[in-house]
Amino acid sequence: MNSEEEEFNFVFKVVLIGESGVGKTNLLSRFTRNEFNHDSRTTIGVEFSTRTLTVDGHLVKAQIWDTAGLERYRAITSAYYRGAVGALLVYDITKHQSYESVDRWLKELYDHADASIVVMLVGNKCDLKDEAQEVPSEEAKGYAE
Repeated sequence: MNSEEEEFNFVFKVVLIGESGVGKTNLLSRFTRNEFNHDSRTTIGVEFSTRTLTVDGHLVKAQIWDTAGLERYRAITSAYYRGAVGALLVYDITKHQSYESVDRWLKELYDHADASIVVMLVGNKCDLKDEAQEVPSEEAKGYAE
């Protein structure tokens, strides 16, 4: 363990996965920097950011890895799944196609990550649901269960 990690009681690596354009980068920036950008660019390869939290009196460092959703970066990003203890599988509730790819993303995750990884299914862009919700909440809840 290096000296930087010794300052923390726990260090957890979490990956954000899902199709391009579902909002993974904005989830990362909102969680780590409390920022949101309507015009964020497509992620190339992998980016990561950290946030330190106190949970039950323990200092926890969360390393959140934002993987590119585009097919051409898939080979690059698969190595970044290794060592992750958690994954947020993100889809856009206004684009059913992004939800239809959830099975493929899960397969890729389990092919490259530890079998004990904790996965959370995240329906993103709920601020747009009144305009164009294509994925019913009950459908996604049923799938998650």
